[in-house]
Amino acid sequence: MATTKGNPTPFGHAMLHHFLTDPSYLPLNHGSFGTYPKPVRECLHHFQDLSEFRPDAFFRYDLPDYVDSARSAVARLLGVGSGECVFVSNATTGVNTVLRSLVFEQGDVIVHFSTIYGSCEKTVGYLKETTPVESAKVVVDYPIGDHDLLARFQEKISQLKRDGKRPRVALFDTVSSLPGVRVPWEKLVEICKAEAILSLVDGAHGVGHIDLKLSQVQPDFLVSNCH
Repeated sequence: MATTKGNPTPFGHAMLHHFLTDPSYLPLNHGSFGTYPKPVRECLHHFQDLSEFRPDAFFRYDLPDYVDSARSAVARLLGVGSGECVFVSNATTGVNTVLRSLVFEQGDVIVHFSTIYGSCEKTVGYLKETTPVESAKVVVDYPIGDHDLLARFQEKISQLKRDGKRPRVALFDTVSSLPGVRVPWEKLVEICKAEAILSLVDGAHGVGHIDLKLSQVQPDFLVSNCH
């Protein structure tokens, strides 16, 4: 983000003047109730005004072009084609969209970690009640190294297959919420590919946080937030 003189603002306290946050208030929960910079708000208001100036023309003719332009911008950031990007309300909606679009059969299993986001775990629970799918939880207790985490994931898959189950899809984070830890999701995707399991990456804390390199890693599904 640039200053009024066009020079980049250094990361840290100098960024505060770009936000509307009360200087005497220290926000710690950006995930639930984050805020956006003033230039983003100005852009938001600009599009709100456009939608009010000529509502029918805006929604019927202009908005699709604006959406395609935004998809292209996100695609460049992710390193993929714009045809691979769609917009959803938030990452949790994306996870629901993917999981509820799959047709599960007897013996299918959704594999996830014990650090799964709460709303996503509720979706898994709902699917267990309404479809034949089962779930398998990989328990992790931090601190834990990436090597051990990957080993537990691999062992859970091997155990399920020995028991005659079919791991159908694995759901895991780029950066988990509780605790806030970067997950070796790239390696988890590799394991999924080797084991013929669909990979569903919850990248709610992904875009803008880490380099996702989707064209290289190529998960089956990745959802994220752009806040």
